Amino acid sequence: MNNKERAEALLRMGESYISGENGSPKEYARAIKVWKEAALLGNVDAQYNLGVCYNNGTGVKQDNAEAARWWTMAAQQGDGTAIFNMALFYQQGVGVEQDYAESLKWLNLAVKKNDPDAIYQLGLYYENGWGVEKDDEKMMNCYREAAEKGHPKSQAIIGINHYNHEQYDKAFEWLQKSAEQGYADAQFYIARCYHYGYGVEQNAEEEAQYYQKAARQGHTDAQFNLGYCYLNGSGVDENVEMAAQCFKMAATAGDAEAQFITAYFLENGIGCDSDAEEAQYWYEKSAEQGNLNAQEWLEKQK
Repeated sequence: MNNKERAEALLRMGESYISGENGSPKEYARAIKVWKEAALLGNVDAQYNLGVCYNNGTGVKQDNAEAARWWTMAAQQGDGTAIFNMALFYQQGVGVEQDYAESLKWLNLAVKKNDPDAIYQLGLYYENGWGVEKDDEKMMNCYREAAEKGHPKSQAIIGINHYNHEQYDKAFEWLQKSAEQGYADAQFYIARCYHYGYGVEQNAEEEAQYYQKAARQGHTDAQFNLGYCYLNGSGVDENVEMAAQCFKMAATAGDAEAQFITAYFLENGIGCDSDAEEAQYWYEKSAEQGNLNAQEWLEKQK
């Protein structure tokens, strides 16, 4: 058995230790031991696996520097995910010193492998001027290329850009691609399209459904707007209690207008039990953010 064959056998042995087959316990320590031997024999999968273990603290003490060491080995052998991971490590200074030039070196290799995440990240470099001159045209070209390869955030960026330029047919097309992949910003803008009839016929039911999808993911503006849908019975059955819950979620996330509405509902027992003390809290939170109605209410209490 040559070194390559031995390394492959060790890789499989490590995988068997963590397979948990037949209800047996997962033995990460034994897997890591044999993977290290395989990795030092040059097995790229073992090198990558060790990077994952050290990055996540699986079976070993979490150590980003060790993760970077093993992923660098894998990246130097052409492993696409390791290449991208090292680009992010150098970008963020994780496990290595932050170095945009080194990050770009790895990122460009990942881009050459047509990795949509890497292409999107390259767009961020041109957007923020990280180690390159800011360049809006190159930025949008990257986002567009990533979008065409199915990257949901890039699809949303392209869609929102068309939306902001009142190119609603194109906006809806790209936003829908992103929304179908579960991206919350796109779902929110799809709801706005259904509200106004931008690129699609107005449809209150579809609007509310997309707000619900985005709201479940913690999208503050969607939570706020869904509150009004329930309050007014627009696209959903009128439900003041649900409206109050939606407004409070947005309030908790820091939306000043939602904080004022939540305070008003609590003060007057709308959709919830009245609670003067909690109402006061939300009026103050809203006023701190400059909400004039909340500031006026507090002034009247003096």
